[in-house]
Amino acid sequence: MTSMSKDLFVRVPISIIGQSLVQYNYPTLCYVAKNRGFLMSIHRGTGSLKVEWSNPLAEYLERKLLRVLSRCLSSLRIDVFVRGSENLPPMDSLIAISSALLKEAGLRSFSTYEISRRLTISSTRVRGAVESMRGEGLLAYREGEGLVELRKDFPWKMGLGLKVPLRFKIFEGEGLEEAFSIALHALGRMIITVARSMIDEDFELFRRALVKYSRLCIALSELPLSILKAYERLSNIRGLACKVDEDFRGFALFSEDRDSLDECLRTISSMGFQAIALRG
Repeated sequence: MTSMSKDLFVRVPISIIGQSLVQYNYPTLCYVAKNRGFLMSIHRGTGSLKVEWSNPLAEYLERKLLRVLSRCLSSLRIDVFVRGSENLPPMDSLIAISSALLKEAGLRSFSTYEISRRLTISSTRVRGAVESMRGEGLLAYREGEGLVELRKDFPWKMGLGLKVPLRFKIFEGEGLEEAFSIALHALGRMIITVARSMIDEDFELFRRALVKYSRLCIALSELPLSILKAYERLSNIRGLACKVDEDFRGFALFSEDRDSLDECLRTISSMGFQAIALRG
């Protein structure tokens, strides 16, 4: 990066489904809005990073970014703040901001490795998010095949209910390879169904597909029974489509209108989750 100050806008993808499966060569779906992301101000300076965001996860985001970017912060002062009134998902935000700043620092060739290692997530997950930043609207990404644009917008409202920093992880049991492969194939088919439901704006098909996907994910993960109990309660709320979040221990929430989404966010907050409206 040159010695001059620089302002940078980074669009952040919102992962919808498939984040944990992309490493098994299944597609992942995400939504990238044209004007939603983070504004960053980069200066030569004191080796500091500050995230200005009225979200309770700002401190978490700042701490993780410092871990990823420690190599390039020795002589930079970086200010990051969200653009717009709505929130953004923490993991996608971390990947997008880290990728952009590593590129600006001249470490582009190391960005995937650095982000993957320091955030302890798969490198394929990182590549999927970084590739998606180049597109717009509802996108599908698959390793080796690149991006496919499915539609210009996302038809419903979105929110998250998270318990940070606990992580979701698919458990590969020894001696169960055949059963595991069958379950992964079923999850992959659900991703295709979800994509079709969003293209057709069929919310009921979308909701049913997320229920099947989430129950399989819970069965294949190390999530406690309390998460299954919480999921069953949420998935039965009228007008709500709920999916286990694949980046954290929590849920992604979808609704056809903002009032219903707000009600669902209040419900999940009462259950001890951090409630975040992503798109309203």
